[in-house]
Amino acid sequence: MRSFSLVAMNRITRWLAVILIAGLPSRATSQIAVVGSTVEERVAAPGETYTGTIVVRNLTRQDQPVRIYQTDYLFFADGTSHFDDPGSTPHSNAKWITPTVRSLLVPPASEMTVSYTVRVPTIDSLVGTYWSTIMVEGAPTEAGRSSGGRPQVGVGAVMRYAVQVATHIKTSGSRKVSFANSRLLDNPKDSTKSFELEVKNVGERAYRPALWIEVYDEQGTLKANARQERGLLYPGTSLKQTFALGKLSPGTYRAIVFADSGEDAVFASQFTLKF
Repeated sequence: MRSFSLVAMNRITRWLAVILIAGLPSRATSQIAVVGSTVEERVAAPGETYTGTIVVRNLTRQDQPVRIYQTDYLFFADGTSHFDDPGSTPHSNAKWITPTVRSLLVPPASEMTVSYTVRVPTIDSLVGTYWSTIMVEGAPTEAGRSSGGRPQVGVGAVMRYAVQVATHIKTSGSRKVSFANSRLLDNPKDSTKSFELEVKNVGERAYRPALWIEVYDEQGTLKANARQERGLLYPGTSLKQTFALGKLSPGTYRAIVFADSGEDAVFASQFTLKF
């Protein structure tokens, strides 16, 4: 199992991992970039085949070697992300995906396209969403050299992009939400309150949850509300959601958290806040 820290970009749709190799700290710069969205999703039926493309840009003035490989992908509310062996998780589609190349050399200041084919198996029992990642990895940066030309101990960095490839099997699969580990947070700097909880997809289909909270005092007056839309939440994965509530007077409050998964029904849970 491989586990890295996730840097969220554009609501969980993009991440860039920097892996320190060895030695003393130094400044790392990007050599490559994936152009466009790093979440590719498609609705397909069992037995269907479709294709996709990934555009890789060389940000330097030198040729840049790039490695293409696959992993599974899970993320959780505790901040961890797991990139396990392809095909090892229950809803993996990694074995359905075939990239056209496993390596390429991108010329200076230019772009190259990597194509891939997704062949959905002819299996009637397929339900919901299946996903994995195509990893696009640049070469390590070179360690610095001393003025005398001798190699100098330094740090290399590997720049990796994970392109999520999600296949939704027609309209199948339930969209369910659960909440856990809620808590009220104090900000001593400005005396404001926040409400934090974990949101988990306990269904079979991925969705982008719309989350909001309404906070009422003991008289039933609305005292605070907040709303946020999140990125693609896969079955079995979870995220941490924090709502800023502003300043609230001491007392007992009723908080209702709503989650819209895109289906007709909206999930809701009630919490009691005392401070």
